[in-house]
Amino acid sequence: MKVIIPVAGVGSRLKPHTHSMPKQLLEIAGKKILNYIIDGVLELEPSEMIFVVGHKKEAIVDFIDTNYKGYNYSFIEQTVRDGDGSAVRLGLKNVKFDEDVLIVFGDTVTDISYKRLLSAVDLPDCIVLGMEVENPSHYGIMNVMDNMDVYEVEEKPVEPKSNLAIIGSYYFKSSNILNDMLNNFYENKITEKGEFRLIQAIRQYIQVRDLSVKAAKVDGWFDCGRPAVVLAANRYFLEKNCSNGISLRDDSVIISPSFVAKTAVVDGSVIGPFASIGEGCVIKNTVVRDSIVGSKSVINNLNLRESLVGSEVVLNAKATKINIGEKSEVDFYVE
Repeated sequence: MKVIIPVAGVGSRLKPHTHSMPKQLLEIAGKKILNYIIDGVLELEPSEMIFVVGHKKEAIVDFIDTNYKGYNYSFIEQTVRDGDGSAVRLGLKNVKFDEDVLIVFGDTVTDISYKRLLSAVDLPDCIVLGMEVENPSHYGIMNVMDNMDVYEVEEKPVEPKSNLAIIGSYYFKSSNILNDMLNNFYENKITEKGEFRLIQAIRQYIQVRDLSVKAAKVDGWFDCGRPAVVLAANRYFLEKNCSNGISLRDDSVIISPSFVAKTAVVDGSVIGPFASIGEGCVIKNTVVRDSIVGSKSVINNLNLRESLVGSEVVLNAKATKINIGEKSEVDFYVE
């Protein structure tokens, strides 16, 4: 099996973080987004991982070369951002023989065992992963039968027939069939809203070729394109992977679920719940909860919540001394 991982997106909704790094290298619960994706597919023992790179490609290449030596992988560049179908088409150029292929988009963090999903003896021609959502008109949607056969896909329907959103992970039994479809769209300039979309191929699988398409539901999925979603993913994976309770670290209190890197220094602080502190951070006289602090950042005398702090950031505030009597109320605001 080959695995194609498109990681060419700019991440415009995550600026200013993505000015200096690709969004796939943001940290969630002590791991990079790309760690979750790669570690999840490696349990399949793929013959090759193919990364479709673009924005800040050097950082992606350096991260993979540093952390995944010994595995078989390759890179191909998407110089024109003309749709997810185009990215997959480029990735398929590195698939030399007809074989099955798993596609996982690089800003999609999913709580799933791909090995368990693909352990069936008789797999369909295509599997589309999905999750039930509250606002289906914001997503590509699958309409399915009781046996999970997909009979229709719609892109952001005004009046959705289901709430099963397409989450950006797909399995195809034949890379040749998919490649032929995507090449046909590209050569004949068949687009959807001006882009070459993978949903076009799914639609053709169902409506034209009568190939079997199944849906598979997941319980945890985060499309990490906005700060609020990144923080939600942080909460989810901290809660899943960390035990509850309160612990002491020197003169600081760590409230679980939280992650504090071993090389981080915390002094006179309260960390958590739902806080992630990266490698090499220095946190002094500070409260951090429901937040992510990137590696090598320094924070002094602050109360942080629902915050996303990048790497190598310095945040200093002056401590306040106050002598106040009973039945008083004081509000402090930091502009």
